[in-house]
Amino acid sequence: MQARILRTVDANINRVSEGLRVLEDVSRFILEDEDATRRLKSMRHQINHLARDLGIHLLLSRDAEGDIGADSDLVKEHGDLYSIVRANAKRAQEGLRVLEELIKLPELKMMPEADEIRKSRYLIYTIEVSLISQLSYDKKGKARD
Repeated sequence: MQARILRTVDANINRVSEGLRVLEDVSRFILEDEDATRRLKSMRHQINHLARDLGIHLLLSRDAEGDIGADSDLVKEHGDLYSIVRANAKRAQEGLRVLEELIKLPELKMMPEADEIRKSRYLIYTIEVSLISQLSYDKKGKARD
């Protein structure tokens, strides 16, 4: 059972990291928001630190070929940057929620407190609103097309 739990942790660390990276790049390159970029990068490094701490255990638990849900991902086109930000914020939030719950298991007592993961999840809610707001208005406060 431990390998299956670690496999779930691995998948969700990857999910969170990928979502945060997209948000970070939108913040950095499109919005040029230094504060959000710094916060997202810090959070991404913190999440990736979990993977380093569990190291080889996560890697050995990975089973991409045997993943029964690997083919079920629907490829959905995003019509605009809002959709990209919302989808990736949701991806990171959901992954953090899974980690927050799994960390409570005795098998994962070596991981950080669930409260730290929860704080990160709530921070993404705040950053998501900020990024969407910035995409809606230009630097002069005028609505973007």
